Amino acid sequence: MAKLLSVVAVIVATLITVSCGQQRESGTFHAVDASGWLYGDTLFYNLEPMDSDSIWHGDIAVAVRHTAAYPYSNIWMELGYNPTDNLSPDTLNILLADAFGNWQGRGLGLSFQRVDTVLHNLTLKTPTTLSLRHIMRSDRLPDVEQIGLIFISNDK
Repeated sequence: MAKLLSVVAVIVATLITVSCGQQRESGTFHAVDASGWLYGDTLFYNLEPMDSDSIWHGDIAVAVRHTAAYPYSNIWMELGYNPTDNLSPDTLNILLADAFGNWQGRGLGLSFQRVDTVLHNLTLKTPTTLSLRHIMRSDRLPDVEQIGLIFISNDK
């Protein structure tokens, strides 16, 4: 019995140690129309705080879910902020495939997801609305399934 209790205590201590060292994440995904992501379609993300703080610090990551038929090796996007934040939009280039055409994201079957941290050490005030739109040369971007925006908190 004592041996079992010591094993359980070690497992609980390990779980507490691992969970304390992890960063907190909050994110949202938007599905893209199956016929393609139109150039003018802007996706809006309302980021909510993970606790009662009104100012949060952290990183922003963009997640792109696409099919194996996606015709390009990257995707150019524009990240917009609240107009009241007085920040100009950021232009993002998310690489989805290497020079040999191998998809960089994780996936199973014919669907892949690539997550890329695009902004570091950002300070956001709550509530915050961010927007994403593609700025590729194509009017309709095919084979994009979902676009996600993830806030990774640096606050402990």
